[in-house]
Parts: sequence; C-alpha cells; structure tokens
Amino acid sequence: MLLVLLSEFLTLLLLSLSSRILTGPLIPETSNLFVAAGNTLYLVLVSLMFSFLFVWIIRKKAIKLYYFISGLKGVLCGALFWVTTLLVANEVTDFQDYAIILLSFTIMIIVGVSSIKNLTAISTPFSIWMSGASAFLIKVMFSDIAIGILLVGFSLFDIYDVFKGPLKHLAQTSQDRAVSPLLVKVGTIEIGLGDLLFYSLSVGLAYSVGGLLVAILSIITIKAGMWITLKLLEKKPMLPGLPVPVLLSVFVTFLSSFLIRVFH
Repeated sequence: MLLVLLSEFLTLLLLSLSSRILTGPLIPETSNLFVAAGNTLYLVLVSLMFSFLFVWIIRKKAIKLYYFISGLKGVLCGALFWVTTLLVANEVTDFQDYAIILLSFTIMIIVGVSSIKNLTAISTPFSIWMSGASAFLIKVMFSDIAIGILLVGFSLFDIYDVFKGPLKHLAQTSQDRAVSPLLVKVGTIEIGLGDLLFYSLSVGLAYSVGGLLVAILSIITIKAGMWITLKLLEKKPMLPGLPVPVLLSVFVTFLSSFLIRVFH
C-alpha cells in the first residue's frame, strides 16, 4: 500500500504546486458533458486498440518487447519530468530550460537501463513518479466532470479487459518478463502502473473537487476498495484492479462535495 500512497501524495503535491499558476483545465472544452463523454470513449477505444496490438506483438514475437517497453518507460519518465517541471514552475530561464532538458534525458537513460537490468531499487521510484506525474498531467488537462467520466469509463473497460478482452489473453501467455517494467510490487501482489495512475487520478479529482479533506477521504476509500479486491482475489484467480477502488472513490468524492455545498 505504501507505493500507492506515495503515488497519490505525489499527485497531490504537484496539484498543490500548480494551483497558483493553473486556474482551470488546459483543455476547457472538456467542461462540456458531451465533449467529456466523447473524450472518454475515444481514449477507451485507443487503449483497446493498443491492448490488442500489444497482445499480437507478444504472440508473434515481432519485436523484443521487454527492451521496447523498458525504453518507452524511460522516454515517458523523462518527458513527464520536462512537462511537469514547466507546468509547476513560475518562470524558467534559458539556463534552467537547458538544465531541465538535460535532466530529462538523464532520467530517460537511467529508467531505461534500470528497467532492462531489472534494478528494482532504482526503477520502482521512477514507476511511482511515472504514475503520479501522469495522473497530475491528465488532471490539469481535463475538467473535473471529464475526469469523473474518464475514471468511470476506464473502470468499466477494465472489467471487460480482464474477463473478455486483451488482458485476459495476455495473462494466459508466459511473457511475465516482457511486461515486468509495467508492474510494481505491492505487498505480495503486483499491480499495473495503469492501476496506480488511476488511483492517483481519483485522489487528484477529489482534491480538485473538495480540497484536502475530500482527498483524504478518497485515499481511505481507495485503500478500502483495494482491500475488498484483495479479499475477492482469494476466491478468483484474476480480477480487475480499478472498479471497486475507483468507483467507490468517485462516488465518495461527488457525494462529499454535494454534502459540503448543502450543509456548509
């Protein structure tokens, strides 16, 4: 649970730092309900397409997937550092800009090599960074209503993906090493970075909607949802990690926000 908490706290920290600079979503059109729903549908379809492509690559052994994923993880971590730093900084001089770019490329190399070499002590902190910073970036891009719909949409997609979709077929392969850069160990189980991202995004939504108190309620709710999922895993060999924690968190977030507005 500690890794999940660290990712969630990282998202909260970045949102807090950026709140004095960003006063609204970077894509204000997502405040429209229909645009928000269409955005979620588009992202779910893109995810589905890449999931099928992912499974096809593994089965056909078209590329050395483990090295490709490790390299891609490094690129994403470096790019996230660059974009996030620019978003939370007030002003950046030319020298600082060059230093940020240099650090970004350094991070790319460190993450890529540590993932390939399976250096968990180095790669795990960057996995936390990747999920927490990604959640922050998504949150500042989209409106609260768009994030809420996105969380619900991907929770439902996760159910399909695990029981009927590409993830079910992926679990039936013997390519554990190939996808290991996309997993983090939480206690005795491994969870995907995507799950970690959406847990952090749920907390980010709670913070945006109701402040720190609602964010804390969201963190507690997610932990309760994870505990329920782990208990269900004792009876099922495989379950989606998003629906129970994320849907509970979204429900508690908007219910808390409504009650605060009514009784405050």
